[in-house]
Amino acid sequence: MSIARLVLPLLLCLAALPVAAATPVRVQPGDLHLDHLRPGTATYVVYMHAGPGSAIQRAMLATSSLGREKVDGQDAWVIEQAWQDETGTLHTARTVHAARDLATLAQDSTWTTPKGSFTTRIDPPKGSGRIEGEIPADRRARMEAGFPGMRDGWWLNWHSDLALLPLLPWERGGTLRLRVFDAGMPAPIDVDYTVVGERRLQGADGTTYTCWLVETESGSPGGGNYQRFWIDQARRIVVKEEDTFNGKYRAKVLLSVPATTEFPATAPAGATPPK
Repeated sequence: MSIARLVLPLLLCLAALPVAAATPVRVQPGDLHLDHLRPGTATYVVYMHAGPGSAIQRAMLATSSLGREKVDGQDAWVIEQAWQDETGTLHTARTVHAARDLATLAQDSTWTTPKGSFTTRIDPPKGSGRIEGEIPADRRARMEAGFPGMRDGWWLNWHSDLALLPLLPWERGGTLRLRVFDAGMPAPIDVDYTVVGERRLQGADGTTYTCWLVETESGSPGGGNYQRFWIDQARRIVVKEEDTFNGKYRAKVLLSVPATTEFPATAPAGATPPK
């Protein structure tokens, strides 16, 4: 038997094997499905618990609004976020993304805790920022140390992940490597996201969500922290997210309609108020 007849079947078998998911493919700006961006508002129920089967420890509403604007003469997508619980507004953020590649042009974010509040304002193109409010000196120093690194190449804002992650080319499968940054980090980092399968979720209204199931170790392999996303393939939106970090669990579930308050209702012009 010739060597060719021995080798050819082996080569055909090797060619049929899937590419290992452990080989990440770096995401570039041109890979993003920007055509799927649409103005709109989404609200997620966010809740914390100690583990599977345990009672909910804390519940919040996280609302994110996406709009197209001109900011300082540049075409941009602007994301406005607001997180609320029973005590009031915990967090707000306004993030300006360049329309051409979703690079972060500016961001103002405020966190409120029982100990007070502070606001971070960043200008990534200049690698600068400032912090307003009272925070521990060591934390302030760590946050300020990360500002210059914002100029180091293209990255996606981790603070906008629920709105922007669906735009990645998940249809390729395997593992995608994304450069990310959020205010408070020492520098942009690489985070690997792996498509581990497909899941179907059935909504109460009968809507079927066919989702990519995506997992990540949040840039710290072996650290014990994980995130899992259900990303609807047709609508390119995160339907559900589950996280585990520091021994705790967190879930985010998309509401079918945004949670907005419309009371007290405004009476139509000329209407007689009820007695």
